[in-house]
Amino acid sequence: MPHHGGTAGGGDDVRTEQLSAELRHALREWAEVVDAVVASGDDQQIDLVRRRGRQLAARVAGAVGRPVRFVDPVSGAVESVPAEPPAATSGARHVRAPEPPGPTPWGTGAVVAAFFAVLTAVADIALARSLAGAFGWLWIPANLLVTAGTAPTLWFTRRVPFWRWPAFGVAAGLAAAWLVLLVGLLAA
Repeated sequence: MPHHGGTAGGGDDVRTEQLSAELRHALREWAEVVDAVVASGDDQQIDLVRRRGRQLAARVAGAVGRPVRFVDPVSGAVESVPAEPPAATSGARHVRAPEPPGPTPWGTGAVVAAFFAVLTAVADIALARSLAGAFGWLWIPANLLVTAGTAPTLWFTRRVPFWRWPAFGVAAGLAAAWLVLLVGLLAA
């Protein structure tokens, strides 16, 4: 077990065979970081290293089933660290069960989608017509770029509870804008 000015595992009284490979690796990594951080003299980083050392010491204590001593890497102060509760040492996190989804708000969602459809269509048509007036046919690749650029975001947000409505609206607005622009092009 590393002993670089501090130990998170209690020094010689803990055999490394009692620790998991992941925990031994974390202790070695922590010891390397201690050397670099102590040399830097940055108080915030030193505080983080101390806290991480105490966390690792608690994990070691949990693995061996008894308190271990933690030697502060800067001051050399020794403190006894008790074992973490079993749930914390196993790596398990307390996760709340997801709430069951409520009814889909079709009325509100349709209003939000319609708002974003109108907003997107008007903005896209105005942009394309401005580009057509200034640069001629350049509006077509520019509009293709706008459509292709928004497509991945719209695709990924289609299943996110609130954001699906603006995504549906933007997709519908872009489709309507293309239809209006192409009909306008054919009519001219």
